[in-house]
Amino acid sequence: MKRSWDAETIGSHLNWKQFEELAEQAFRSFGFETTRNLRFRKPTMEIDLLARSRNIAFAVDCKHWKRTVGNATMTRIASLQTKRSERVFEFCECDRVMPVILTLHDEMLHFLESGVAVVPIQKISDFVLNWESYRDSICVLEPRGERQTKLAV
Repeated sequence: MKRSWDAETIGSHLNWKQFEELAEQAFRSFGFETTRNLRFRKPTMEIDLLARSRNIAFAVDCKHWKRTVGNATMTRIASLQTKRSERVFEFCECDRVMPVILTLHDEMLHFLESGVAVVPIQKISDFVLNWESYRDSICVLEPRGERQTKLAV
């Protein structure tokens, strides 16, 4: 009998560090170059995973939570992730950076009011393959410190 495993089931058996490795492998499988645990100083902050391809980058905050959290908590986390994502331009030359929160639980892929994408690990393929179709919803940061919620393609 052949057993089928989904990403959420696999992820639930991993610790937080292994969950970050799973996320990294997912982005690499789509041709992205990755950097894990990207640290900045003054102020000190860290991005769990940076995935780059051509002139775009996803700054990913991996959340290996055992349960979902409320909207207020997610909004606060998104705000912090956006601030961290703005620092990516210090690390690499890219035209656009998109902050992302990657979760363990199979919820709907959605965008917070700020435009930060909340992507369940189950939906990572859909997000990576179709992120441009979310141009009306996604937060896109540009090197000049500007933020736009509509993607100019």
